[in-house]
Amino acid sequence: MLDARPLRRRNALQPIVPPSPSAVLPWPRRLAIVIAATLLGAVVYLGINAQPWQMPSSLPRSAVDDAIGWRAWAIWPYWAMLLAGPALALAIRERRLFYATLRAFALAAGLNAAIWLAWPTRIARRPLPDGLDAWTEAAWRALYALDGPHNCFPSGHITIPAVAAVGFAAQQPRARTAVALGLAALAPSVIATGQHYAWDVAGGLLTATAGLLLAGAPLWRAVPPPVAACT
Repeated sequence: MLDARPLRRRNALQPIVPPSPSAVLPWPRRLAIVIAATLLGAVVYLGINAQPWQMPSSLPRSAVDDAIGWRAWAIWPYWAMLLAGPALALAIRERRLFYATLRAFALAAGLNAAIWLAWPTRIARRPLPDGLDAWTEAAWRALYALDGPHNCFPSGHITIPAVAAVGFAAQQPRARTAVALGLAALAPSVIATGQHYAWDVAGGLLTATAGLLLAGAPLWRAVPPPVAACT
């Protein structure tokens, strides 16, 4: 009987074949969908944030929050984290992976919105200190003007890029480690800006995971084992 193990290893080591042109979603359509999804998500988030249906509660600080503290410069990675989700989604060219990411995002965002409505939370914001440079102060004031102190748990700021990162990694498995490390480096900024507590970050990861498990099967099934991704 022939040993199938060498054959399986050869198959695993084969280079990843790019999708055919018919399987690629055109850039203008991807852009239109990402813009529409981003605007819809923003409207839902800001609407619930502005008018909580019941009295918001506050979550307790944790040792993680105290260790990270508040940092004025964290506003920049915070904005970068906000832009990471749409940017990663736009980079998903393959049609089935893009739509699987969109379905996972819709489910995860729906879970977030349901929790915000059923159990609104609030966080106390720190006044801006004197002496900030003009650009940093402008970035902070733009955040405070656009975003209210509610909708803390779970953090949509974490949910969105987490879902988009899995979709991107399904298409570009060689980049998944770099993307994961990049988001991990940016994620503490949601705590360092005083916008969220560590509990909110954990909640955002949980809703992202739920969306991916329930609606994003093509994404985690598409990611090859590490031996294939490293060829």
